Amino acid sequence: MSLYGLIIGLSVSLGIYLFEKNNTLVPKKLINIFIIGLLISLLTGARLYHVIDQWSYYSQNFLQIFNTRGGGLGIYGALIAGFIFIFLFSKIYKINFLLITNNLALVLPLCQSIGRFGNFVNGEISIWWLESLLCFVLFLFLHYFPRLATAKYLIGYGLIRLITEYFRHDTWVIGDFKIANFISIFFIFIGTILLHSKTTLQHHTL
Repeated sequence: MSLYGLIIGLSVSLGIYLFEKNNTLVPKKLINIFIIGLLISLLTGARLYHVIDQWSYYSQNFLQIFNTRGGGLGIYGALIAGFIFIFLFSKIYKINFLLITNNLALVLPLCQSIGRFGNFVNGEISIWWLESLLCFVLFLFLHYFPRLATAKYLIGYGLIRLITEYFRHDTWVIGDFKIANFISIFFIFIGTILLHSKTTLQHHTL
């Protein structure tokens, strides 16, 4: 296993441990299904985001799509796929979607902060430390102010990416517009709606 893979694996393992430790929502008989499904969704979404971004290369080197050891995982792809999986899981098993994501939102920034060290050892992002630091600050903020964690995470990470994208020149661009900026604005928009919605306010135990 590469050092990159080891760091990503460490961040994911820590996230699973913290989620399971504080989990009171997903029944024990379903926890393995949830975690395995979530991990598959995260990895698939992260890789798909990168592959679409770099399609000019992967269309000519198709088998390299499955070579994740050298990097090539997009966090926004992972987050979008993860949210979709959790939504479907919550509908199938009749568990409140926002309560699950509130639990996950409390640990996600810490996992992302650690995961950026993987970008450092891979030499992928020159300002990896900035996003790592800001994600850790977001983790501390959510730790002390956990109410409405999903909404605060979406707003917080959306803002973090808007800041860090300004310094990056290696991300997905269509024309002159960075896709990550579009997703960041969308996250902030959804987070703001959740922050003020009656539905969210009725489920603010976390």
